[in-house]
Amino acid sequence: MLTQQRHVQSPKPQHNISMQRTATSLGADLPNAHAILRMRAMPSHTVNLRGVSQTMLQTLAIRAFRMSDALAMSLLRRLNFDFSTAARDEALSQAVVARTLALDSLTVSYIAAYPHGVVVNLAAGLDTRFHRLHTADVTWFNVDLPDVADARARLLGHSKNLFNIAADATTTAWAEKINNQLAQLHATTRTTAHTTAHTAEAQPDDMPMHQPVLVLMEGLSMYLNDQQMRSILHVAADAFPHAMFVAEALTPRAAMTAIMPSISATGSRFTWGADHGDALHALEPRFQWSADVPLENREHYLAILTR
Repeated sequence: MLTQQRHVQSPKPQHNISMQRTATSLGADLPNAHAILRMRAMPSHTVNLRGVSQTMLQTLAIRAFRMSDALAMSLLRRLNFDFSTAARDEALSQAVVARTLALDSLTVSYIAAYPHGVVVNLAAGLDTRFHRLHTADVTWFNVDLPDVADARARLLGHSKNLFNIAADATTTAWAEKINNQLAQLHATTRTTAHTTAHTAEAQPDDMPMHQPVLVLMEGLSMYLNDQQMRSILHVAADAFPHAMFVAEALTPRAAMTAIMPSISATGSRFTWGADHGDALHALEPRFQWSADVPLENREHYLAILTR
């Protein structure tokens, strides 16, 4: 079982951008963002996404404009999409920067503790966390709907220890595919250990499927309802006996009153919130609530659960 922490301080940033910028100086980047849009090379990819799936393009733009994410910027220049609304969306920009810094820091801490562990990134979109962090020995799964997973595969390709899973996060399919893949990795590693000279037989506890699993759920909960949240947590609890589940969340008031033009432009709206992370424990009691980590304000936070 993963160690539970009832009090978690805000993670320290892992980027060359300070947390203070989320509230004070993001606007200073706007001229640079507009210059980038003007100098963009002829786009070579059109991504046909609608509704919530399209929001991944807005968050991609914010990471490129506001956080100097080089890979995000490279993708931006290749996509045939109008990112000008995202460039001007201050509320979404502050939220994305804050959550990215905090989730990166938590992921770095997890990898330091479990360098051969497993990370599951739900609703991954075009997230570049796998590429930004030191993930050489981690088995990483990006999960998203089939149209998004297809776009991700075309734009970002594949890496040795990175797997793209096409599935709806509210169904059992994503966890089944992940555990099947981990079982294959387990079998391959044991076979290699048996056939390599002077190599001790691998033990089951050394295999990826037996390592603690970090499940990240970023940019998804606010588009769901109680039943969908319960389904996701239930599937994760069934699939992973040793897991830390980190969910980005808004309070109900923030979800109902948030004004984010770039999200509205996709036709999406926020539908779910929880005042505290222990509401997730109430939805799936097998996950124990450990802590809430406030982001740019206390109505936007990371809920940390463990089992």
